[in-house]
Amino acid sequence: MAYKKYFTMSYDDNDPNDRIFVSMLNHYGLKCTFNVNCGYTPQSYDRQNRVSFDEMAEVYKGHEVACHGYYHGRYSEMTNEEIEEDIVKDIEKLSEVMGYRIKGFAYPFGTYNDYCVDVLRNNGIVYARTASSAYNFSVPQKPLEAIPTCHHSWEGLPKLIEDFVNAEPTDGDMLLYVWGHTIDIANGGEYSNWEYIEKIFKRLSGHKDIEYVTNLQFFER
Repeated sequence: MAYKKYFTMSYDDNDPNDRIFVSMLNHYGLKCTFNVNCGYTPQSYDRQNRVSFDEMAEVYKGHEVACHGYYHGRYSEMTNEEIEEDIVKDIEKLSEVMGYRIKGFAYPFGTYNDYCVDVLRNNGIVYARTASSAYNFSVPQKPLEAIPTCHHSWEGLPKLIEDFVNAEPTDGDMLLYVWGHTIDIANGGEYSNWEYIEKIFKRLSGHKDIEYVTNLQFFER
């Protein structure tokens, strides 16, 4: 059996800078999942400039749209009833907006418990990303508690990318799973700015032995 290398990204909060990010992804032939809070849009209350419902299908075309909780609440501080409402409301509204059933999720603030996992499973969610980091190329063994490789601002990412590009999988599939927020890129930093992100994209793109996938494409492979 031939094992494969997979690269995917996961970015949260339907930030206006997603528009720039998507254009860069498309230029380099990369894929990403964008995790949306349906309560955080221009149609709601204080989120002017967020990617709107009307724009989402076009802005995120060719990528995946997944849920991130309706109001981005801390599930560790919410009742079971509040958790279920926040999750289900986001799935239903986002599925309506996109015109297909949403199957992915990212835990807001990375907080979750067994009840969250049960609610997601009962509502057809295939995977849910945490905010932890594996710092390696391991495939998540619990898709509804999926641990990504790292945040894009982790200083060790460039070396990890070199290891990934040069690796040959022999013991199983390898996954490089990077997450973040595009607002962090816009705000800048040594390991979080547009020039740095483009450098990463250039190094990762165009390799015939790497599968470029959305989160859902990976978990449904």
